[in-house]
Amino acid sequence: MSDRKDYQRRMEDRFNDLSARIDDLLAQAESSARRECEQLPRRLRTARRKLDELGRESEEAWKDLRPGLENAWKELRQAVQQASGRFGSSSREKSQAS
Repeated sequence: MSDRKDYQRRMEDRFNDLSARIDDLLAQAESSARRECEQLPRRLRTARRKLDELGRESEEAWKDLRPGLENAWKELRQAVQQASGRFGSSSREKSQAS
């Protein structure tokens, strides 16, 4: 076999191997991103529950609940921003993130 054909076959094998590795990486990334996005509705429900709880409390008690609600909001906003960064964000997401 000529050096050129041997080289070409080796390089094809390398590219095929690399292609399979890329496919594996993409599948893992998609799965990871999907899991991340599946957590967002749960986090939103948790934050909304804290907001509902705040509305039911007395004037004095709501001050104690406010830090927890603020923290839930910040964590949710950060999670949405991270997910949006992976998929590209719309102008609506950019304006609501603030």
